Amino acid sequence: MTTPEENTETVRELIQRVMNEGDIGFAEKTLSEDYVERSPMPGGTADKAGAIAMFNMMRSQTPDMQIEVAVHSTMTGTDTLGLMPGMPATGKPFRLDAIDVFTFNDAGQNTEHYGVYDMMGTMAQLGLTDMPAPPSEA
Repeated sequence: MTTPEENTETVRELIQRVMNEGDIGFAEKTLSEDYVERSPMPGGTADKAGAIAMFNMMRSQTPDMQIEVAVHSTMTGTDTLGLMPGMPATGKPFRLDAIDVFTFNDAGQNTEHYGVYDMMGTMAQLGLTDMPAPPSEA
């Protein structure tokens, strides 16, 4: 059985290698075959294949994406191909705040993910809604 510290390091490495560096193969190795994505992208599936597809889509749509991980994660990048499928590209930089929860099996493989994302705040930053943008952090 893996320790909480080892699981924490796995999550940090997953985010760094897959999301920040584009090493999708690391996700193939790290996610269990019975992985469940509790926050799938619209139109995506809630399984390992859906998560891999989501990682690929996110990296292709925001190639300069960088995510910092703790209990709270922040993704920053430039909206080059549209924030999500069907949304127009704005060319604007953005910040997307999230809270991610990961679970692990005894072998240390990630088995589930729950994600809560500030999509409305990000859409407001990009001018994709009539809602005012949240105040920026200094």
